[in-house]
Amino acid sequence: MPQFFSPEIVSLAFKRLSSRKREGKAHLERTSALMYFFAVDAACKSLNVPSLDMNPDSLIGKNNRKQVELEFTKLVLVCSVPDGISQVIELGKIEFGGTSPEKRISSNFFTVPLKKASSQKNPYFYPGRPKAPLLMMGQSATGMQWGIQYHENWEMNFPRLLTEIREATPHLDLAIFLARDQPIDKSVSILQEAVKIGLSNIFSKNIVEYFEKKISQESMFARHINKPFVDHYAQFSKIYRNEPSTKICYVAMNKSELISRIVNLENLLKSNGIIF
Repeated sequence: MPQFFSPEIVSLAFKRLSSRKREGKAHLERTSALMYFFAVDAACKSLNVPSLDMNPDSLIGKNNRKQVELEFTKLVLVCSVPDGISQVIELGKIEFGGTSPEKRISSNFFTVPLKKASSQKNPYFYPGRPKAPLLMMGQSATGMQWGIQYHENWEMNFPRLLTEIREATPHLDLAIFLARDQPIDKSVSILQEAVKIGLSNIFSKNIVEYFEKKISQESMFARHINKPFVDHYAQFSKIYRNEPSTKICYVAMNKSELISRIVNLENLLKSNGIIF
């Protein structure tokens, strides 16, 4: 039987990925760029190719788009219940409802930068803000009109997309979140090794090695990890609390969990003399 990352550890890691700034859209935009990049890499690994032809008029292009959509969905979808979905729009926050991940990437990434790159003579680099591209697209950059592949300097540029994260271990916390659903052999007791295994199940060797190096550098600051594994898988969204909204947590709970939560809240109100 495998073991899994503790939902408490995943929840803590995810919360630590929040932006230190309360205003602005930079963190949201960077989250999107990161998730698109990871989706492309995961698709390349799944298809065993170094680049993707995303031509919407060819069978290969359509299949590649579907694969990227699938990988993006697995990355950002947190929970799916009869009332709707919960997903990551911005690192550190879970949102309930909204546009499905498949439509999000199709109407944003495929329709805007990828389409623009297909008609541009010069190489197209993504993201353009900040100027720290992870991907390059278009004929001049990839040899394919609808091509997409890794930017040659993606490893150097990657940390710049994490500069708004408020904690000192962004790579470790991000890696735990990305590998949150992966089963880990019980013989593994070291968190860093478990993270490496989890990432290896999803991403290319280059991504895994990059994270391994960065996590090693952050290890001296990783004092927040305690009891990282559990025997049974559980969604971290059931214990995660957005700030200030907790709606998604209640949506993800089953009936008994909701009853327990209500009783606890009622007792808290009673102990403080609050009439309800």
